[in-house]
Amino acid sequence: MTATTVEADPATLVAALRLPVWNALAERADTIRRTLPPRIGELPHERYWWLRSLNPEQARRAALLDRLDALCGHLAGRPALGYPADEPIPDAALEEADGFTGAEVAELIAEYRALRPARHAAAPRAAITSAVT
Repeated sequence: MTATTVEADPATLVAALRLPVWNALAERADTIRRTLPPRIGELPHERYWWLRSLNPEQARRAALLDRLDALCGHLAGRPALGYPADEPIPDAALEEADGFTGAEVAELIAEYRALRPARHAAAPRAAITSAVT
């Protein structure tokens, strides 16, 4: 599919972008995961001691890994904390995928972003109006 064959419809763009963005984020996460020491375990206290064992650079990469994993989960239908459950592709996912996709996907991302400002611009005004009344 090329960028020129997708209609400028948000639902169509979401369908065209979900997998390529997920692939870009998952590939980045796997690359980071391979550079970090193996995790001790997944229980909270094991994760705590693993995080404590990391140097500052490794800790920064571990935080990015957690963010990428959460965004991948969100794209796969498991809403991540801090992102609206009804938002199919969070802005953070698009930001993290920037530079890690091909030209066609980058064009679709730009087109998707161009369609979104109207939706996001209306939300703050509604919040202000409800806070004032």
